[in-house]
Amino acid sequence: MNNQTFMNFKTYLFTFSCLILSLSCSSDDSGELNANQNECKISGGISPNQDGLNDNFDLSCLADRTGIATLEIFDRNGRKIYDKDNYRDEFIGDSDTGNSLVTGTYFYEIAFEIEDPEYGFSVKGALYINVEQ
Repeated sequence: MNNQTFMNFKTYLFTFSCLILSLSCSSDDSGELNANQNECKISGGISPNQDGLNDNFDLSCLADRTGIATLEIFDRNGRKIYDKDNYRDEFIGDSDTGNSLVTGTYFYEIAFEIEDPEYGFSVKGALYINVEQ
């Protein structure tokens, strides 16, 4: 992936106004709202119970936008339990050794192939895995 394949990242500015009328009173206000096209949000959790909802760590928006060089997931003790190059939504709550992880908070680090306009070259965060039915 090179800079020529980078998706356009556009910011739109919306202007709005509001007028409130109530019996003998009135009030009005206006403002501006910034909205980003192609904004990618990283999920805060997965529930890999095969119900078709949040079964995997879906980073397809980021993978399509800047490419994911590596995804690393760590347990609460800082031990790496998952490591994947060229990640494409494969993580379903299992460690690299194939063991199902227990319900709890884990931590991730994502390194991008090129600089992401929202997150830079890498991003770290928490991921809650709920395996309880």
